Amino acid sequence: MTNIVCTLTDDDAQARFAEYARLFAAAYTGRERTAAGMRWSLRPGVAEWARDLAARERACCAFLTITVTEAGDRVLWELSADPAAQAVVDGFYDLPVNGTPSIFTGRQGGG
Repeated sequence: MTNIVCTLTDDDAQARFAEYARLFAAAYTGRERTAAGMRWSLRPGVAEWARDLAARERACCAFLTITVTEAGDRVLWELSADPAAQAVVDGFYDLPVNGTPSIFTGRQGGG
């Protein structure tokens, strides 16, 4: 079974969520569910920022699989995880719309 643990401190997690909010304000264009998890669509010009953020997210939440690619005029952020972490995938899916979802406020499952 996959360990669903995030290693960020509460302060670091709040800073991380603030960075997501800045990314979404600058570039978010949409989201969709995928067979493996979820995908955010971002405007071009943020690929390096998104890749850096994804790498830092993978470092603290090793149970997540995150890829950032450029496809035409979009940057695609794709996230998946073991089925045991579906609540975390759902939390990331909701992040651009709802801000910090309740799944992350206890900090046991991601972020």
